[in-house]
Amino acid sequence: MSCANEQRKHARLDIALGVSYAIEQPGGEISPKAEAISSDISASGLRLMTPSPLERGAILDLEIRLLEDETAPIHARGEVVWQSQITSNSFETGTVITGMDEADKQRFIAFVFDQMTRFVGISGVSKKTTLH
Repeated sequence: MSCANEQRKHARLDIALGVSYAIEQPGGEISPKAEAISSDISASGLRLMTPSPLERGAILDLEIRLLEDETAPIHARGEVVWQSQITSNSFETGTVITGMDEADKQRFIAFVFDQMTRFVGISGVSKKTTLH
């Protein structure tokens, strides 16, 4: 779990998004998809509520569904970095994003930025800002 003095690289946004995930097994096999809900996101990772335990270091294929976005989900690759059991069938799971194609990265970062500006009430910010 995180330490009290841990410094984050990116600001976190408390938001519930639907996330499908599959575990990449040794040898390249992919498990059946399971469903999770994010409890917070940042430009570099997600905290997920998963229905079953996942091993630290597990590699996940992620499909992140953005709010009110009818286009295809964001596809990413992630790694489980911590997990904490909440109930018998609910686990808080810290996942770092380890890979995402450039188009999905732009959409994801723009979404996070847009949601954060709505949260803090910043107006007049251009959505056409180029993100790196």
